[in-house]
Amino acid sequence: MTNKNNILYFCRIVTRSFFIAILCFMLIPGFLFFIYMGDLLLFSNNNQMKNPLFGAYVIVSPSMVPTISVNDGIVIKRVDNDQYDVGDIITFVSNDANYKGLLVTHRIVHKKSISKNESIYTTKGDNNSLEDSAYVMTDAICGKVLFRIPKIGYVKDFFSKPIHYFLCLLIPAFIFVFYDIHRIISLFKKKRI
Repeated sequence: MTNKNNILYFCRIVTRSFFIAILCFMLIPGFLFFIYMGDLLLFSNNNQMKNPLFGAYVIVSPSMVPTISVNDGIVIKRVDNDQYDVGDIITFVSNDANYKGLLVTHRIVHKKSISKNESIYTTKGDNNSLEDSAYVMTDAICGKVLFRIPKIGYVKDFFSKPIHYFLCLLIPAFIFVFYDIHRIISLFKKKRI
């Protein structure tokens, strides 16, 4: 009987943890969506088009190793009024012939101001021996890296397959249903006695 109680206790803990995790996963994106929409509405009322206030990306190249590795996630924040400095790690839309239109995350190594809110930047990956051949204009910058989340790309890859996503929902749901069926059967047995 004690072993059965331990299993039930474990199932209860697992299902509660699962539902708390789901709640957190719903609240965090909801909060971020609220910030995103507020920022979007604020700038659309002023007839300005800007990048989102925050963005998140997964790194796919080793150009920033060891600072940022492949499959690390990064969170960036838009910085207004050209407040980027030498040493900042930025994400920008590349105008290099080889990478035209792709998002690149590199470190600023030189900054040349053209006007109050416009500069030309030279960037370089920490793992690259040479600076990037194409310059970066202020309006091509999506934002400055706030922090990295190590190896989150593996989680993204795991959940990108529908079967994995389905299993992560199905297994805890099965545990929850099994636990409830067991409780109902136990109640019926107690009523018979």
